[in-house]
Parts: sequence; C-alpha cells; structure tokens
Amino acid sequence: MEKAILIAADKTDHLQMLIDMLEQTGYQVTHVTSYSEVVGYMQHSQVDLLLIDSRLEGMDQFNLVERLAGKKEQIPIIVIGSEGTDEAVAALEAGAHDYISNDRDPRELAARIANLLRLFQTGPLEEEEIIRIGDLVIDPLGRTVFRGDMPIELTQREYDLLLFLARRQGRVCTREDILRQVWDYDFHTGTNVVDVYILHLREKIDKGHKQKLVRTIRGTGYKLLSQKDIHVNPKDRLP
Repeated sequence: MEKAILIAADKTDHLQMLIDMLEQTGYQVTHVTSYSEVVGYMQHSQVDLLLIDSRLEGMDQFNLVERLAGKKEQIPIIVIGSEGTDEAVAALEAGAHDYISNDRDPRELAARIANLLRLFQTGPLEEEEIIRIGDLVIDPLGRTVFRGDMPIELTQREYDLLLFLARRQGRVCTREDILRQVWDYDFHTGTNVVDVYILHLREKIDKGHKQKLVRTIRGTGYKLLSQKDIHVNPKDRLP
C-alpha cells in the first residue's frame, strides 16, 4: 500500500517538481496551503508523513507542529525552511522530526522522507501489538476487530475511537480528551458527537454480550474495561 504524504506549502515551481518526483517514486501526495486545511484534511484522511513549510499560512511559531507532535498517534513531520539554524532549532524543539532548507536538492528531501518512513514503520511495537480485552480482539496493523469469533465492521471514526479507548483501557477518558485526540478539536464545542459514537460502539461491541465493555462515567466521560477489570470482577454485569 502506497504511503500518503501531505505537503503543506505555498504553490511554487520547485514544489511541483518535488510533488512530481514523489508521485513517480510511488507516494500518494496531497497538497494544501494553510494551517486550517492541514487540520481539516487530517480529521478524515490517513497521513503517513507531513511535509510543512515553516511559513505556512495560519501557523504561528510552529504551533501546528506542537499540536501534532503532542498527539499519541504521531506521524513524522519534516519542516522546510529558509532562515537557517535558529529556525531549525525552533522547529525541532516544537516536535518536528527533521528540518531541511528549501534550497536543497529535492533528491535529498526524498531520501529524508524515505528514511523517516522506515524509522516510523519499525517504531514502537506497542502500537502494533494485538489488544485483547476479554473476548474483544483489536489488531492495529490489520485494523480488524473481533468479539469472540465474530468480526465487527466499524467505520474509520468508530475504529479510531475504539482504539483510543482500548489503548487507555481501565482509564477514564473525558469527552474533551476524546474530541481533542480522535476528532482533533482544540476545545469542547458543545457537540454531542462523542456520545453519538459511543452509542454506535455499544451497538456493535456490547449488544448481545453479557459482559459490557464500554462504560459511562457520569459527569466525566467514558472508559473501556481493562483485562484486569474483567478478571478481578468476573460477575460484573450491566442489565
């Protein structure tokens, strides 16, 4: 499966040469031109690497880099700049994984992209390990979910929400945390989207099973029972 690269920069002839070269190499390349377009695109599309102009419209002091670097499910970020060492230091301190001057040979940038993608592909094993909670099995690599012997079909957002809760099993996740990490919202907007998607998960994950895994913590948020919760409380049942 080809890797998806998101390029956030003003349109230039130099940039078009880079896009053409990356596409010929086999990458799927998408181009946007502002901070808001990056956030909007990443809310609904898979991105394997972000290539970002240091002067991107709407970005202030690499705040977009800090925002993305703070997410648990990180992607490699390369900043392209033109102001030398001070700018490179600022970009790297904000969380970028690499920095390159915009006057460098595009082939060098392509090599750096390939190197970062290799490093992230062989990154932390816990991100790839199969998660088991009772008879619920989640395979992050295959993006498959089973409850017992039955496969469960989830939309991309339902899957992202389930995986977020599963990686924090046994811990309470507030609606604000879920909105920020799964929907990439900066603050609580008054939306009930989290509650709606929790209902979807309950229908698909818990319906028909005595052991209910998705729990509501009144006034706070939600949690997915942990393997330990199930073993310690084998008689724990919801009506």
